[in-house]
Amino acid sequence: MKKRITISLLALVALATTVSIISSTKTKELSTTEKYKVIKVDGRIVIQKTKEDMKKGDVYLSGMALSFETPQSRAAVISALSGRFVLSATEKGQTKILPAANNISSRAGALINMIDLQNHFSGKYLVIGEMKLELGKEAFPMDEENFFYLTYNHNDEQIRKKLSSDGEYLILNKEEIFMIDGKSIPVEEKEMVLYYRSEGQSKKISTFTPVFADKAELKDEISIILEEYADKDNKVKVKEVTAYLNEFYGHPEKDNLAEWLKEEFSIE
Repeated sequence: MKKRITISLLALVALATTVSIISSTKTKELSTTEKYKVIKVDGRIVIQKTKEDMKKGDVYLSGMALSFETPQSRAAVISALSGRFVLSATEKGQTKILPAANNISSRAGALINMIDLQNHFSGKYLVIGEMKLELGKEAFPMDEENFFYLTYNHNDEQIRKKLSSDGEYLILNKEEIFMIDGKSIPVEEKEMVLYYRSEGQSKKISTFTPVFADKAELKDEISIILEEYADKDNKVKVKEVTAYLNEFYGHPEKDNLAEWLKEEFSIE
């Protein structure tokens, strides 16, 4: 009888231990299910479970099945715990989660020579609102006879657009750039060539692609990043925002970005 009771007690202890292990395992699995907030979606990505398009503000759970419906589809996601990542498709159509790029090169201060200009205006170049870019007045005087202009193609025609200036500042304004014969044309990403004209001669600076972001959309996206990093200092916030813009839009000009962040989010 005593032997039977002992065996029963041992069985209960074993059962309790097993339940505890299972419970612990489930807790561990739940704690490693990472939640990410979607910042931006390029292209079209469909959440397989709901058959709905992924959009800004959605929550993505690690392991969630996705369908990448368009070529080069990708999404920027962020977790306060783990940081920012980019979702894209593997060759087999599965979801690939990669750490976001952290190239945050962005300069401030006057551009004082030709090499500065060539390095500055390269690749995709983000412009937020109207940009005023400080140039060295000795190297690049700007007046009626000395000025910068852009060329680009529109409807098989080469357009030349003189850029405005204000003292030592070159002005990039999308309404001015995308206007032909007094009429606005669609604002779009297109390759342009920057020239400087002085003493009756034009000199090519560089070829680049200006990106004029929608300020309302940009504000929504940056708000998501700042919400996830609410407990970080402003230096970290600016660094993360700059890296995100660099990867999904184009490299921002430091003063232009700083002015916008101060205006919209009181970040200095």
